[in-house]
Amino acid sequence: MKKLILPIVPMALAGILVFGPGSQVMAGGNGKGKLVSERSRLAQAVTGRVTDEGGEPLLGVTVLEKGSNKGTVTDAAGNFSLESGSGATIVFSFVGFIAQEVTVSGTAPLNIVLKQDALMLNEVVAVGYQTMRKSDLTGAISSVKAKELNLSTPTVGQALVGKVAGVQISQVSGAPYVGTKIRVRGVGSVNASSDPLYVIDGYPAGNDVFINPNDIESIDILKDAASAAIYGSRAAGGVVLITTKRGKEGKGKLEYEYQFGVHQLSKKVDVLNSSEFAQLMIDGRNGSYRDLMVNSGKAWNDAMYSDDNATRIKNVGNAGSVSIPKDLYDFASQTMIKPKYDTDWQDELYRNALVSRHNISFTGGKSGVRYAISGGQLNQQGIILSTNQKRTNFRANIDADVNKKLKVGANISFTSNDNREVQEGRFNQGPILGALIYMPIFKAYNEDGSLAKNEAAALSSGYGYQSIENPVALATETHINRKGMRGTYNGFATYEIIPNLNFKVNLGMQTFNEKYEYYSPTSLSSGANPPGSPQAIAAANALAQTISQVDKLAEFTLNYKKEFGKHNLDALIGYTAQENNRDLISVTSRGFQNDRIEEITGKGADAANFALNMTGNDPTGKVNWTLLSYLARAVYSYDSKYYLTATFRTDGSSRFGPNNRWGNFPSVSAGWNVSNESFYEELLGKSSTLKLRASWD
Repeated sequence: MKKLILPIVPMALAGILVFGPGSQVMAGGNGKGKLVSERSRLAQAVTGRVTDEGGEPLLGVTVLEKGSNKGTVTDAAGNFSLESGSGATIVFSFVGFIAQEVTVSGTAPLNIVLKQDALMLNEVVAVGYQTMRKSDLTGAISSVKAKELNLSTPTVGQALVGKVAGVQISQVSGAPYVGTKIRVRGVGSVNASSDPLYVIDGYPAGNDVFINPNDIESIDILKDAASAAIYGSRAAGGVVLITTKRGKEGKGKLEYEYQFGVHQLSKKVDVLNSSEFAQLMIDGRNGSYRDLMVNSGKAWNDAMYSDDNATRIKNVGNAGSVSIPKDLYDFASQTMIKPKYDTDWQDELYRNALVSRHNISFTGGKSGVRYAISGGQLNQQGIILSTNQKRTNFRANIDADVNKKLKVGANISFTSNDNREVQEGRFNQGPILGALIYMPIFKAYNEDGSLAKNEAAALSSGYGYQSIENPVALATETHINRKGMRGTYNGFATYEIIPNLNFKVNLGMQTFNEKYEYYSPTSLSSGANPPGSPQAIAAANALAQTISQVDKLAEFTLNYKKEFGKHNLDALIGYTAQENNRDLISVTSRGFQNDRIEEITGKGADAANFALNMTGNDPTGKVNWTLLSYLARAVYSYDSKYYLTATFRTDGSSRFGPNNRWGNFPSVSAGWNVSNESFYEELLGKSSTLKLRASWD
């Protein structure tokens, strides 16, 4: 019988039912929905025993009734008991063994024999420049396969959350264009970056992980120094090896996936409403008035709380400390007047943000040529008004067997992003903190629907308000756009010189171009000065920044792999060269009279309006660096019990000091697979494993 595979479209809708031919679906009366089979089953106790192929009982096997939440685990003798029914399907699963399904057809005890999963036992992981069986590792390496990733998330970092033990993955911003912060080995530097090195299909890609999560086959993380030493000076923060999907021999397969969702602000900050703010202000101003009177030696009584603002200023000065707006305070009765507006600025600034993603892929292979071609398009709104990201990904991986000795391949990838960003920082510049500071007594919009501006700033001198602007206006009228394109072009060839000895050449290039534009308009207040005032016009400015970067890579490695009876040797030597050229130009312009042309050329070509930015985080200039490296690794094992790995890399970098151009990075690690010893099985059986590891670097 052929299987029919239906793609499921994950959407933010309640209820998706998947059913096969011959089933009846009936709606339950409780509104929750039920699936009811054609015949009802009488509950009964299903019992039995689970063993391995050698007849040894397996402890801790998961026993689940398929399609329900009923389950149990086996005891030390391999026995289990589960309330189920005739016709139910029971699933038995255990780490290192192939899952098995059994249909209940009677009351007799079930005898289940689980077979070891050879693929899992021989699972290979990337370790840098080569792969190894997971069981042969002597370093701390975590591996995550594609099926374990949370592919409903828009970024790779988010897809890894909760999947890797010992690795800190933090979502540091809710902006759609900001990735996650990954810490493999903690914070190793105060000034320099603690980010790990990302290597995508063998190409060191810096910290760019904005690739399509659906393209990923596996992610291997080199966590300890012994594992990461093969990457030398750049591996201080750990190494994240990303392997993308490749084609397999067989008929071409076309897949399409669509995802849709809604992002929301998870939690609002608890702030004062307008009445609470008004009362706090009244109490604060009255308290300041009383203290200033008493401290100056003047007579005081509580009837003076009714003094109007003019009297208060005459008595003690300090208008911003003692004055109270007349629309908030009844001076005669000394009571608060309910504010006209009660604005929750977080509600005004944040929104329910829609996100959609399209993915399409075509994979297959024939006559020694295999291909995997994919494309993705992400359209993600930010939870802050006006912010968004549009990202397009394309990837093509091709492998070919020229003959028995020569294999070639190529990887081509392209990513483009178009971001609408928002300024972050001080409350008078960015809307995020502004929404927490701006007073709830002011309105967000005028009666005609336009943004209400300069309300707090205009009253700042008289009542001591902060000179800040409407946060919604800051978010929507300060225009920040970033457009970038990144391409990676990589080709490799592997030639078998003699049996077990392979020579590999890996050549590649990565390009990156980005245009960043910032515009602060004349339509926003400048301090206490209103929009359109001479001061606001003078404060208007634009910034344009362009980055052009080209990275070139050449790697040459020689790998020898041989088994001698119970001995196994895997040796690698290599030479790598990498060159990076980065050109950045940053220009600021002023002199705008209006907001019709929101870019640095809006005022024309008058040189007096332009300034070249030579300081800050991204000053104008060119940066070129080169890195030459020699590397070696030897892995020895005996009888799948004893393991020894030695790694050495030396880096010569133009970024090192002239007296210390080269840095050496050696490491040695060893492992003992205790569970493969004969005495271990006699003591603890086959259902557990124990491996001891030690390393020096």
